Amino acid sequence: MVVEQAYLRIADGRENDFEEAFRAAKPLLAQAQGCTSVELFRDAEHRSTYLLRVGWERLEDHLVVFPASDGGKRFAEQVAGFFADEAEVRHFESTDRDVA
Repeated sequence: MVVEQAYLRIADGRENDFEEAFRAAKPLLAQAQGCTSVELFRDAEHRSTYLLRVGWERLEDHLVVFPASDGGKRFAEQVAGFFADEAEVRHFESTDRDVA
């Protein structure tokens, strides 16, 4: 399991439009191969900053499979026009291990 965390800065005044576009595009992400969860949070102190957190079964599902898919391309087209700058994206792996 890999958790993607993307810090998004939206152009000032476009926040509501971004949220609406994201809601419409979210199913494309949620139904992607290997996607296990999708959450979007708005920064409580900086209205134009968001945290996108997506669970993936494998890193390759996010970095290779999703961008090349029709859904990935459509998702990018629907939300790309709102960003004030490039997103900061990080991937995290769980350190919890089940003990048998």
